Amino acid sequence: MIPLIAAGIAAAGTIAGSAIQSHYANEAAEAELNAKKEAAQQMLQNGALTQTEYNHLISGIESYYNRRGSLGSAQDVNAYKQAIASYNPEDYAADVGDFSYDKTKEDFINPYYSRIIGDTANSLQHSAAGAGLGRGTGAALNIAKGVSEKSDELYRTAMQDYTQDRQFAYQQYQDRIANNQARLNALNSATQYKLGLQGNLASDYYNTMDARQSDIMKAQQDRLNSKAAYDTALAGLY
Repeated sequence: MIPLIAAGIAAAGTIAGSAIQSHYANEAAEAELNAKKEAAQQMLQNGALTQTEYNHLISGIESYYNRRGSLGSAQDVNAYKQAIASYNPEDYAADVGDFSYDKTKEDFINPYYSRIIGDTANSLQHSAAGAGLGRGTGAALNIAKGVSEKSDELYRTAMQDYTQDRQFAYQQYQDRIANNQARLNALNSATQYKLGLQGNLASDYYNTMDARQSDIMKAQQDRLNSKAAYDTALAGLY
């Protein structure tokens, strides 16, 4: 009888021990689960932005660039494109045209040519008569020679005057071209300067737009990276 009682007591002790071990095991498992939940909660709070926080961040970026603005605008970009399209270098090259000169050397022959030739002939005739040559062959040849030399002199003078006048007219023609080209060069420089300013405005607008978009994309990428890291770490808790 006694051995049976002892066996029963021993069995009861074994059952009680198992129950106690099971109780503590459950408590440990529950504590571990609670610890994981707490860690997950901390990661959620400190890890990826919530949708509200993210929206607030994007709104802050948009607000900053709206306040900051830019010197340029979309209208400046269009104006710059149109200015480039309409710019034509040939508009700033002087039209030289054709040199026009309608005078001839005859226009510079002494208007008293005939009188001068007549006076020369008469003077030589009187000289020949005074020398007793009369109207002989020698006198005639001398008169013809003298008249020819005077005629050549008058024509050389006329040619010199003609050449000088033509050169003067050509110089005036060149001066007009040079002055017109200088004016066009100044206009071209002003146009180039204006194009440069328009280009600066267009570039400023694009740079500001690019910076704005870059900041937004960075915020998006940071959120995705943080969310991915959070999901990876959270998966490791279970």
